[in-house]
Amino acid sequence: MLKMKPISTYIRLLLITAVTLFCFQNDIFSQEEEVVPPERPGFYFGFSGGPIQTDIYNAITLNGSEIFYTKQNSYSGSVEFGYYFSRFFGFSSGIDFNSYKALLTLDTYQNNNITTDSEKESYEQQVTGSGISEMQKADFISLPFSIIIRIPLGKTLGIFLQPGVNIAKPVNNSYSSSGSFTYKGYYPAYNVLLENLPAYGFPVGKSTTAEGTMELSPFNFNAVASAGIDFMIHKKVLFGVAACYSRSLTGISDNASPDTFILSPGVDQINSLMGGTASATTEAIGIKAILRIYLK
Repeated sequence: MLKMKPISTYIRLLLITAVTLFCFQNDIFSQEEEVVPPERPGFYFGFSGGPIQTDIYNAITLNGSEIFYTKQNSYSGSVEFGYYFSRFFGFSSGIDFNSYKALLTLDTYQNNNITTDSEKESYEQQVTGSGISEMQKADFISLPFSIIIRIPLGKTLGIFLQPGVNIAKPVNNSYSSSGSFTYKGYYPAYNVLLENLPAYGFPVGKSTTAEGTMELSPFNFNAVASAGIDFMIHKKVLFGVAACYSRSLTGISDNASPDTFILSPGVDQINSLMGGTASATTEAIGIKAILRIYLK
């Protein structure tokens, strides 16, 4: 199966393209007199999208065990509209879709908690785990607001910076986890430790998989920015390529009691690691193609 190249490779290609277009713009746009945009381009609508590399950071440490994060390849896309006040400044909004993924791994896990067995008798459950991994996925629809600062490099070519913020709403999320767990039960009333008794809920090294959904906040805010090059391919059509970055300004988790989080409350059960934090955040870096059509 083919693997997506790292996003940094695409960004390097973007920089090389920018330099090439700048150096040879007279040759590339030999008919540029026919496609010069007006000084006040006015309203436009357009589309953009491309590959991104994402992370979902869960601010949690379990009994001193560190969680490791691996960024995942994903994608984003948008339908946008806006207004250029001049060839130098504009405003943009629209609807964005961003799909975030992250792989979380935990080498070891240990937790003791008081619970009851099938006969309602209280005991201390001792849980240890190893080789734990979790894939988290979360899709968001967002409403962006950004400004466009454009510097012309010629009659058709330009570079731009587009910072802004967006309001994002989760529309889908899931997690899938796996690991190996050992369960023991200490009964203080009898001073007895039960272990290696799988029929009674105390297995050793049991391989477990689980999946479910995470509790996410109904809305969150993100800082977004993109920078790149654009050029007119027609007097009313602009094409661009940009590097883009986004990071959540508010936590996406909506867990009411992260302090009481238990990763595996019982045999064949694994809760999402996001349940142990109230301040999970997202981050993405990527590259996108942009097509804008002037309505004037």
